[in-house]
Amino acid sequence: MGDAQFSRLRDEGRIIALEKVFSRALEPDTSPEITQDVLTAREVEVLGLVAEGLNDQEVAQRLYLSPRTVGRHLTSVYRKLGVGSRTAAAERGLI
Repeated sequence: MGDAQFSRLRDEGRIIALEKVFSRALEPDTSPEITQDVLTAREVEVLGLVAEGLNDQEVAQRLYLSPRTVGRHLTSVYRKLGVGSRTAAAERGLI
């Protein structure tokens, strides 16, 4: 993904309504590379904040979690969405 596409996706993630984030993250995806697991409410919260551009420490402070717990949630999100990075998780989970 190039810088321009990343910037566009990041900006879209910042303006997307939280309700839309939840509905998109909880909708089952029929694409073959994504597992049929559904994100938990906490994973959706973490993913939404990551999509806003927050780092693990900032997400942890916002949600009253430890940064390590945030990392565990992100690992689970990556697995469920079939991705390997924050950017890809935000793109797959929010778009």
